[in-house]
Amino acid sequence: MKRNIIGWSVFVLILLSNTVFAQKLPVKLGLRVSPDIGWMNSDAKHYNNDGISGGITVGFVSEFYFLEHYAFSTGFNFMFLNGKLKYPDIQLLDGKTVKDTGTLSRKYNFTYLEIPLMLKMKTKAFGKFDFYAQVGFGTAFRLKARSKDDFQPTNQESVSDKNDIANKTTQIREAVLIGIGTEFHVDESTTLLLGFSYSNSLNNVLIGNNLKYPDVSAQGLLNYAELNIGVLF
Repeated sequence: MKRNIIGWSVFVLILLSNTVFAQKLPVKLGLRVSPDIGWMNSDAKHYNNDGISGGITVGFVSEFYFLEHYAFSTGFNFMFLNGKLKYPDIQLLDGKTVKDTGTLSRKYNFTYLEIPLMLKMKTKAFGKFDFYAQVGFGTAFRLKARSKDDFQPTNQESVSDKNDIANKTTQIREAVLIGIGTEFHVDESTTLLLGFSYSNSLNNVLIGNNLKYPDVSAQGLLNYAELNIGVLF
């Protein structure tokens, strides 16, 4: 299924690129910075959301117009996303012997390289402003995964720690992307944009099983909402 999506995406990109050059429609390139609020949901037994956490994305934007008000939007994003989960866990001694049982509050710190594939739709201009909506998919490749852990043993003081958890997370995050916003045309070639977008995870970003309940698979869906600030040339 994923191979089919990627194959069709590449086909559409080639087709739209040929249309752009044939009709001499504009190609817009730019940069964006997007502060976000991330959270993690889980349907796994004993796993619960533990709040929201801030992050940020820095990205390169490219838009290929195949009609006057319709564009194929892509690029790449360096995403620093965070989320929190709380679940029962076991603290091990030397990686084998059970030391304590309790509850783990874990803040996940992810670094991803994402390639978005979106359709952008714009209104006609109202003076120097126009409005847009965009929808599509994002494929993100994990670069780093770390955690800040607060383990609360039964009837004891909590223990805090930081860990590399790359081996407990998936290499790829797939998501649906939805966004709206406005553009301000400074001149014929420069545009400032301001918008909001939402990313809904399609796959579990965790792997492995719970130590306290081995029959329960770890599950976490990493979602976020962001403010987009950018410039196009």
